Amino acid sequence: MNRSVRARRVPREFVVVTLITLISIVLIIAVYATILGTYTGGNVTVVTLSGTIYYSQDNSTGWATTLSNIANGSAWYTRFNVTTGGYSGAVSITWWLQKAGANMTPAVEQTTSYTLGGGTEAFYASSNGAQSGNYNWGQNATAADTYRVMMTVLTA
Repeated sequence: MNRSVRARRVPREFVVVTLITLISIVLIIAVYATILGTYTGGNVTVVTLSGTIYYSQDNSTGWATTLSNIANGSAWYTRFNVTTGGYSGAVSITWWLQKAGANMTPAVEQTTSYTLGGGTEAFYASSNGAQSGNYNWGQNATAADTYRVMMTVLTA
């Protein structure tokens, strides 16, 4: 009987000693982390891009946020006017056409590579953001319905 009491005590003592050791290690690590110190980094300013998509039938005048009574297949173009800048650098812009609020099938897209200057500016749905070569969305709007152009701007 003496042996069974001793056999039970050894595992209990081992568990108690192990727990005390683990708690001691955790406390030492916690004290070390406090002793090493706390450091504060500098501020990070995050900027966004705000603006509006405009449409024109002749790619030159009459830029408006909507167009109506456009003849089937007639030309119409888009540009984006940046109203709140802040970001300067290269961007990749994807423009796409929607019909009745849904993406066209097959997709009608235009990709633009452009460098934003950080202020208010306008860029077009051409390959380089210039007015020359602006994409004619009307060539894909050949059925009577409501169309709109969507776009995303990603840092390049």
